[in-house]
Amino acid sequence: MMAIKKKFVLLFLGKAVLIGLLFLVVRQSAEIDLDSSVRIGVFTAYTASVFQTDSTPAITASNISVRKGVVANNCLPFGTKIKVDNKIFEIQDRMNQRYGCDSFDIYMTRYHRAKDFGRQTLKYEII
Repeated sequence: MMAIKKKFVLLFLGKAVLIGLLFLVVRQSAEIDLDSSVRIGVFTAYTASVFQTDSTPAITASNISVRKGVVANNCLPFGTKIKVDNKIFEIQDRMNQRYGCDSFDIYMTRYHRAKDFGRQTLKYEII
């Protein structure tokens, strides 16, 4: 009878340890994914023209003048900096409400450059 209890206890402890280790591994990998600042977004480009923006195309939603490095996004706070292809951009504008949190619109000075940029799915990092 004592041998059966020992086997049961050892089996139970072995399973408990295994479950505990598995929990730690899963938890650690989940933390890595959540803490990862590299994300994927859909990037387009725009210029300061009325037909692409609103009636004040040279003023961003944060009330500053458009300039190189400005990007629009509907979810990140104004002033948030992101790195895309080793270039730094700053969130200072908003997009139409139909676009979600993973959409970005980069300001460009030339229409043909914005048109050539097109729509790209890119990795970005919040810095």
